[in-house]
Amino acid sequence: MKRILLFSLILAAAACGGGAQLSLSARAGTTASTQSAAGATQQALTVNSGITVDHLRIVVREVELERASAQPDDTRDAQEFEAGPFVIDLGADALSGTGAVKAQVSAAVPAGTYRELKFKIHKPGSSESSDAGVQAMAGQNASIVVEGKLGNGQPYTFISAVEAEQKFEGSFTVGSGSSNLTLNIDPSGWFGTAAAPLDPSNASNRSQIEGNIQVSFRVFEDDDRDGHDDGAGHR
Repeated sequence: MKRILLFSLILAAAACGGGAQLSLSARAGTTASTQSAAGATQQALTVNSGITVDHLRIVVREVELERASAQPDDTRDAQEFEAGPFVIDLGADALSGTGAVKAQVSAAVPAGTYRELKFKIHKPGSSESSDAGVQAMAGQNASIVVEGKLGNGQPYTFISAVEAEQKFEGSFTVGSGSSNLTLNIDPSGWFGTAAAPLDPSNASNRSQIEGNIQVSFRVFEDDDRDGHDDGAGHR
């Protein structure tokens, strides 16, 4: 079964003061259906090549929203709600699709209509944060660490220092009530296909794997938090 990682950006609006509380949470699941945790077994995420992903860590910083009223190159209407860095850390419980949503960060932002969300995948320095997770990633000189098993059952650790900015455009409103955006990271093609696998333990595959990771992100409105794009008729 093809699985994707679902990172839920939950926009919970505050009624007073014209502001809203923006929270970032993370979970893993499948877009094909809603899987019940009842009776489900914990398992690794298996991608198209037959390689598994057992543990994933990504360092993120500078998550920003841009107001719909902003002019081109006008940074005054950019709302940065987390300077970071912080680590999105998903273990086997989340990657199996049965794990609960995991809160990441939250901050107050002005209510209003926004047209863009962007964030940076970031390799942290040891002096940037005292957070233990960030310190561990800095010690590995990494922005992304993926652990799992190859098709032959041998364990691997893929460590990348890639830094990239991800930008998503659309229109969404933060106001009364609550709304939700979901950030999907689809690892199914990270390590190639069954016919042409990319061994993550082989350094010559690093650049191609990093490129696959960078194009695996997508953001969509998902107010009912079912893992489907609300505007796409659940296609």
